[in-house]
Amino acid sequence: MTEIHDLHNPQITHKPRIFILANRIKPQVVEAMHSFRPWLEERADIVAEPDMQTLFRETASDLPQADLAVVLGGDGTLLSQARALVDLEIPMIGVNFGKVGFLAEFSIADLKRHWKCICSGACRMSKRMMLDVMVYDEGTPEWGDGDETIMPKPIFRSVSLNDAAVVAGPPFRMIEIELAIEPKQTKSSATTINGDGLVVATPSGSTAYNLAAGGPIVSPGIDGICISAIAPQSIAFRPIVFNASCDVWLTLKRVNEGSELVLDGQESKPLCTGQQIYIRKHDRVLKLVHNPDMNYWQLLAKKMHWAARPSRD
Repeated sequence: MTEIHDLHNPQITHKPRIFILANRIKPQVVEAMHSFRPWLEERADIVAEPDMQTLFRETASDLPQADLAVVLGGDGTLLSQARALVDLEIPMIGVNFGKVGFLAEFSIADLKRHWKCICSGACRMSKRMMLDVMVYDEGTPEWGDGDETIMPKPIFRSVSLNDAAVVAGPPFRMIEIELAIEPKQTKSSATTINGDGLVVATPSGSTAYNLAAGGPIVSPGIDGICISAIAPQSIAFRPIVFNASCDVWLTLKRVNEGSELVLDGQESKPLCTGQQIYIRKHDRVLKLVHNPDMNYWQLLAKKMHWAARPSRD
């Protein structure tokens, strides 16, 4: 399993061209924009300020070229915009107005203080893996029959930065999922999981649903994929991490009327028994600019209270 080292954001030698992606549903974002926008206009060319509610992957290609995307909201806002702008691969700066701020590392004050550092290319930037997620209808050759060229068009296709989760949903009976990792090599599945679902996560998403399901924390520089079961019936099922070059196939042997595929906790697709889900590493990445004030492990300790001692309160 390889490790992807942090890079530095590209040096910008001209006045930066930027997108502003502001979650205007949050009153504090709207209020902050009154003073922040004039400050930013003096230092950058704002080439687009699209409405986040109508910005999708299909329409993002119509946006003009830019050097940076400044995302104001929180981690959820950054997740949605990462999916929308995945094909553009524009470095993103997350400004946190939410609860955690694990991906959105900057405050407005931080961004102002480090603006020259960002434009000079001195700030760290990581390339965060994303997942390419496809759903195939019943009757599709098992595991694609090892040949993508004969595969029908998927009935659903999207991307995720954190995770792709199959959740049982109402009426909340256990569901049955056949898991296959690199099945074209062995022509067989790995195991069958009975439980409330399954989480397939990137290293970025290892601290989200994966962690809540008992999965491991994985450094975002690791080129790997995590799989964790949600309340499995077997006590022998343990979360796993494997090389991101491996393909993952999930065959839905038995699901509920309300079972869904959920991407990043935001985008969902109803599921039916017999369908297959194909998950692989996406060929695009999220370029995430980091706050120089702290590294990933400091952020993990501060925001997620990693390894914190129990409080006496």
